[in-house]
Amino acid sequence: MPTYALLYLITTAAFLGADIVGIRLLIRPVFERHVGHLLADPLRLGPAALFYLAYVAGVLWFVSIPALRAGAPVQALAGGMVLGLLCYGTYEMTNYATLRDWSVQQVVIDGLWGIALTGFAAWAGVAALSGKLA
Repeated sequence: MPTYALLYLITTAAFLGADIVGIRLLIRPVFERHVGHLLADPLRLGPAALFYLAYVAGVLWFVSIPALRAGAPVQALAGGMVLGLLCYGTYEMTNYATLRDWSVQQVVIDGLWGIALTGFAAWAGVAALSGKLA
């Protein structure tokens, strides 16, 4: 399997695996408390899947591939955290600015989660393949 495809699979598995746990333990309880009346039931899996596939591709493009080429998993961690701050920060701050029931607690918890999650997933993929060049 080509290195970039393997990097995508590993990064996606790390991102999804960690996010399933994070959503259940951290995110969903806070969102239910503040905007539970807005949550879809059942969850719309199609849009969620599209987000995950596209977001991980963006992580690879902007963070993981350059870090893999440099053989620098810590670079992937740092770059992933910055990308997570930008992406999750955009989502959270836009919602906080425009939605009456959005809370500071949601901004902080989901924002920090996005930073940690994106950094971890980028690091995991690059660390798993360190030393391999595409």
